[in-house]
Formats: sequence, C-alpha cells, structure tokens
Amino acid sequence: MKKLTVNKQEELFAQDCKLINLRYEYSGFTGMEKWAIITELSEEALWDKYPDVISRYTPFILLSMAQGEVISESHRNNDKYEKRSKRTIDVYGYEDDIFEQFHPKSIAPFIDPFDKAEEEQIEEEKEKLRQLELSKVIQALSMLQPVQRERLLKSVLLGISSRKIAKEEGINYSSVDKSIAAAINNFKKFYENL
Repeated sequence: MKKLTVNKQEELFAQDCKLINLRYEYSGFTGMEKWAIITELSEEALWDKYPDVISRYTPFILLSMAQGEVISESHRNNDKYEKRSKRTIDVYGYEDDIFEQFHPKSIAPFIDPFDKAEEEQIEEEKEKLRQLELSKVIQALSMLQPVQRERLLKSVLLGISSRKIAKEEGINYSSVDKSIAAAINNFKKFYENL
C-alpha cells in the first residue's frame, strides 16, 4: 500500500474521525491522555491509515461513534440550556433579591394581622384618652367664671395680649393679667380634681 502524504492523511483523518481535547472540554481532567478520537476505525486501522497524524495525538482515548454522539448530544443540551438562560435572564433582579432596591414602590409590605389589630387597639385607646382629656378640659373651663374663661381663651387660644384685651374691655391691663393668672390657677385645680 502506498503511503499517503501528511496533508492527505490530515484530510482523510478529518473525514473519518473527530477529535476532543480532553483537558479543554473537561476541566480538572487528570489522565495521561490529552485527546479522545471518535471513529468507527480500530486503533490498528488508525495507525495503518494515518500514522503521521495519530502520532501527534498519542496517547489518546478511542471512542466509538455512538459514544461520540452521546457527548455531542450532551454539548447540544448544555448549549441550549445556556442560550435559554441568556434569553430569559432576569434583568430586574427578581432572583437576586435586588429588585426591591431598584423598584421599592412595586413591593407591597407584609402587614401582620395581629400587629395591625394591636396597633388599631392602641390607637383606639389613645383616642379614648384624648376624648377623656378633652371632656375634662371642657368641664374645667365651664367651672371658671365667665369673664376669666373668656380672657383665658382669648389669651391662650387666640394669642391676644393682655394689653389688647384690656383695651377692648376698657380696663387696666394689670387687672387682665391678674384675671388670666387666677383663671390658670383655677383651671389647674378644677382639672386635677376631675
């Protein structure tokens, strides 16, 4: 049999065989073999037909076409999975728990019904206390003399000075000051006794 040139051997080898670089394909591969050759030819037939090409890939693992198809199918499935995951990548960070950082208004806070009921009860109690205090204030004010009550309300609620109140009533402002001071003292006494 006539020996083929290296170029012709490479051309025919590419038609009959497929090469896999084991260290590239399988990170962490520690075997002595660097290559896997997928073909239906036996190792003897490879050495007979392609001696110059085979010597470059020695030592190697010889795999059948069926084994090569399993590897190819695995690569196709991995490739499909990677492409699918890239197409459906989570650009808004749903999976990374960062979505809330970029879209805080889209997250509805969890409201614990027990906490909510407790807060409502506290608010009701506060409102009852406020109403009780308000009724005490009204009752204490009603116990004041009408003149004292009127002067106290003008001074405290409306912020009118005692000089202006005195001018409106046509009296001396010192008597208005004394009246307001007496109203405050009487109010405190009445309020504390209620």
